[in-house]
Amino acid sequence: MEHSKLWDLRPKVRERRFKWTSGGNNKSQCNNKDDPPNSHQKSKSNNDARNLNSRVRTRTGNADGMGRIKLSKISCIKGLDRIRADYCELYCEGSCDNRTCNIQNRILTTEDYQMKLFFSILQFTWTNRFFGRWNIYKISNETECEILKLVVTGIPNADDIRVRSSSHYLRLLGINETIKFEINVPSIKITEDGIKYKLGAEELNFKYLNDNPVNSLVINNYIRESMNNTKKIHIIASTSVKPTFTIEKNIFEGKKDLQILLFSGLNVVGLTEETFDGLTSLDQLYIDGDLQDLKFLRSSALRSSLKYCTLKVHSAVDLKNFDHFPKLEIIVVFQYIAFNNLAAFVCFPTQNECNFTLGINGIPCPSKCHCQYSQLEMIFTIDCSQQDHSIIPALPVPIKGKTVLILQQNQLSQLPDNSLEGYNNLKYLDVSQNQLTSLSTNRLPKALDYLDISFNQITTLSQGVVTYVRNLKYFKQFGNKWIIYNDETYLIDFFWDNAKWIRIKDSEFGLVMNIMNITSKAAYLSYFFSLDDTHFYWEANEDYIINTFGESEKYFTLKLMEELNNAIWLFAGEYDEYIIHHLNEPCPYRCTCCVERRTDQFIINCANATLDYFPRLPNLIPYNTTLYLDGNDIHKLTSPQNLSNAGLASIQKLHMSGNMLAELPHHLMPENITYLDLSNNSLHTLDYEVVKFLRYRKEITEVKLSGNPWDFDCKSKTFLSFLRERDPVEYEIVMRRVNITQDRCPEECICCIDNPKSKPLSLIVDCSNKGLGQVPALPRPTIGQTTLIFERNSLREWPSGSLPGYSSVARFYLGHNLLSNIDRLPDNVNYLDISYNNFSVLSVRVRDFLQKRMNSSQLKMVLSGNPWTCNCEEKDFLEFVKEQAKNIGNASAVQCGETGKSLLEVEEIDICPSVLIYYTSFAISLLIIAVSINIFICFRQPILIWFYEHEICLSLAARRELDQDKKFDAFLSFTHKDEDLVEEFVDRLEKGRHKFRLCFYLRDWLVGESIPDCINQSVKDSKRIIILMTKNFLKSTWGRLEFRLALHATSKDRCKRLIVVLYPDVENFDDLDSELRAYMVLNTYLDRNHPNFWNKLIYSMPHIMLKEQLLRSSSNLETTL
Repeated sequence: MEHSKLWDLRPKVRERRFKWTSGGNNKSQCNNKDDPPNSHQKSKSNNDARNLNSRVRTRTGNADGMGRIKLSKISCIKGLDRIRADYCELYCEGSCDNRTCNIQNRILTTEDYQMKLFFSILQFTWTNRFFGRWNIYKISNETECEILKLVVTGIPNADDIRVRSSSHYLRLLGINETIKFEINVPSIKITEDGIKYKLGAEELNFKYLNDNPVNSLVINNYIRESMNNTKKIHIIASTSVKPTFTIEKNIFEGKKDLQILLFSGLNVVGLTEETFDGLTSLDQLYIDGDLQDLKFLRSSALRSSLKYCTLKVHSAVDLKNFDHFPKLEIIVVFQYIAFNNLAAFVCFPTQNECNFTLGINGIPCPSKCHCQYSQLEMIFTIDCSQQDHSIIPALPVPIKGKTVLILQQNQLSQLPDNSLEGYNNLKYLDVSQNQLTSLSTNRLPKALDYLDISFNQITTLSQGVVTYVRNLKYFKQFGNKWIIYNDETYLIDFFWDNAKWIRIKDSEFGLVMNIMNITSKAAYLSYFFSLDDTHFYWEANEDYIINTFGESEKYFTLKLMEELNNAIWLFAGEYDEYIIHHLNEPCPYRCTCCVERRTDQFIINCANATLDYFPRLPNLIPYNTTLYLDGNDIHKLTSPQNLSNAGLASIQKLHMSGNMLAELPHHLMPENITYLDLSNNSLHTLDYEVVKFLRYRKEITEVKLSGNPWDFDCKSKTFLSFLRERDPVEYEIVMRRVNITQDRCPEECICCIDNPKSKPLSLIVDCSNKGLGQVPALPRPTIGQTTLIFERNSLREWPSGSLPGYSSVARFYLGHNLLSNIDRLPDNVNYLDISYNNFSVLSVRVRDFLQKRMNSSQLKMVLSGNPWTCNCEEKDFLEFVKEQAKNIGNASAVQCGETGKSLLEVEEIDICPSVLIYYTSFAISLLIIAVSINIFICFRQPILIWFYEHEICLSLAARRELDQDKKFDAFLSFTHKDEDLVEEFVDRLEKGRHKFRLCFYLRDWLVGESIPDCINQSVKDSKRIIILMTKNFLKSTWGRLEFRLALHATSKDRCKRLIVVLYPDVENFDDLDSELRAYMVLNTYLDRNHPNFWNKLIYSMPHIMLKEQLLRSSSNLETTL
């Protein structure tokens, strides 16, 4: 819909608003939003001009043929705009030779006065201070002349005879009517409003300009002279000193139409009972000033007519003076003395709220309640909130205004019978937040306009109450939880009609309209809404909006309304929602909610509602629930607006036929669903988890699936299998739709298309895991080829070549069966999976066929999991597997049945042995022996060390010792500066596994012996001499001596007894003499930093033969025991 149509719409909106605001039973008053903000507040002069124009038209109201209103022939009817040309002739009585009179530019000047006429305003100024005679003449020769305003000035004193009423001046000037008359004198200003020559002024206003004693006389005479049409008299003073106004007797004689009398800023004197005699219409009296007394209130005329009385006097007013004023409604005073028998409201100046004493039915304000009257709203409020009332007391009937009863937060369990005193007078009843459970018409006020039952325990309404509520102007019920039964059509209609009214909170209205403008360019929707009288919400009727745009735009408008509903929900903007008990939320948009009385089933009916979105159900529903969504436009259940849809999980029966649903996520599936109608949607498949869920509930949940464009793709094989189980007819329809075969799919199998986009097409026939012993007749594809999946069955014999459809099979999946041979394969086969069967060999015929297919096409095979024969007789099969390994899936898993060895690792010689193998084995053995001897020779010492360390071949590794009778295994030679090095040698050699016996001077030398002798003796008693050669040792005299003695003592030994351990701090041997230096250069030594140092040292120590070691170990064991 084009937005330019908005301008066609606006007159209709204005017409609607006019109907709302002009009808006799209108619910609200509102201005047309198309008008400017101040269009109803024109200036007073414009109003006056408009009023004059309305009066200057002909009284007959006839129109000419062009529809134009005819004007009177009287020239001044258009508004007097000039003074008659012959006025001076009248003034001068023929000749003006001896008198002054001229007319120029609408200004008349005489020797007595001057008149200026501009825009129907006549300014009359007396220029002569002294009055001679009333020589004023008609300013127009026509009759019934009217002007807007007549202003008289130039009168020097208030008691001047020229101070006369408007009637006098209008009669002399020949003017029939004016809106306003004004006469100004130095001490007083007099104005008249609503003036007609024959009737006089409706309103007289006297304003003191100073305190002139003559003012009272002038005012009294002026009022007497004025005609009896006067309805309002205002006498006010705004001078610094409060003047005195004396009221003379009979001042108001004949003024029976006088309604309002006001004295302000004056000391009023002479006000008596007789003053008001004959004033039978006076209903408003305002006195703002000083009074001598209030005896004038005894006036019987005043008592019978007065409704509003203001006494702004400084002393306290005794309200008992107002006894027997049956019509009195308002009393305004500064202070007062209370009177308990007073029905009028007592108000204070500048305050809106008034005090209440007694109702006209004689009942005061109820106990624990507060009563007051609001002047501006004209509302009498009885506020009994939060007072623990369990019943409604008798109510006062106010003398004026609409009665409002507020009983919020009490303990009411029921409303009173409407015979309760004052109850039927209520216009507004607020019983929110009580304990009401029901309503009945005989307990509701008869004249009520506003009813608030929010936050009670009411769940239903009778038909009579619904009729009653429909006639209310306002009905507020939020916080009750409604239960509607399916046979209560009146209540269903009531809720449906209320749902048609869109009510948006005033605080959120701007936000909602902004979002509609952003999302839908539909800010013009605001023109349909009007602000409620309470200013709480904006309201529009959805049906009116839809019908406004016509039938051609209806679909678009319905979608727009749904978007508007979503925007209102987004900002929580709905006012006074109707909460459904079973949902704890409002009934979803465009839906009806009710309970089937017979089954207690909760029904949400949103069928044929043109909905785009799944209805919002934010709360769990602990009841048996049926949701009808047939015939909508719902595409999915996961739109952003439905993020809070917990209630979906509670649905037991879901009718979604005839939508546009394209997905059904498993996480949105109602867990207790017993009926699911998905027919005639746009579904192509169902998720695996959904299928699994529905299969689990096979005996519980009825599913309707027909009429969807289901995919016949094998990606949906799980679903297709489920579809065939639940709706075989629909499955056949889907199969026929792809037009790949005219045959039926085998009953035990599932058929599908491998990939609808692939060429050629492949018809999949999946019969896996069905416990079948033979392959059933297969469907013959009209195009493409067939793939047979027959895994995990009990098939023992290969299917016959005469089997229907067999010749079209190109791919075989026959794993996990009991097959042992292949009969015949179709000519176009390109995939063969016979894994995990009982095959031991493939015949030559089959191998030749497979070989030919592999050479001409890309035939793939899977052979693993069979007990293949691996012997010399089947060596050709072995070669076949190796040659075609690239075409065999997981070829390394093809194994021999006897050994479990991969066929790719088996060589012919493994299964077919010959003489050559023996000679080859012998040659290899000799080669290994020769290599081993060479290695032993090259690495003899490390090998022997390793043997010795691990006590392996000790007879080979251990050496025979020649000096076994010596006391010590080794003499440890070191300097006293290297004593800290000794500890590790003791730990390793004496306390280690071999238990060597060491000799060193710190422990084994006797005190007092000669050092050279001790050295000699230690060398002789030790099988080995270990020199710890450090930098300190090279510099030590005793160290070099020990080295030399050890060298001489071992020079003639057949075994090497001297072991030199070289530490890293020794950089060279320059500190040694030539003999010792030569030894170090020509002989090997042990490097202390070598990683294998300890193994080498232990191997250099004396060896114990294996037998001796065993004897020693045995002896040690016996000693231990």
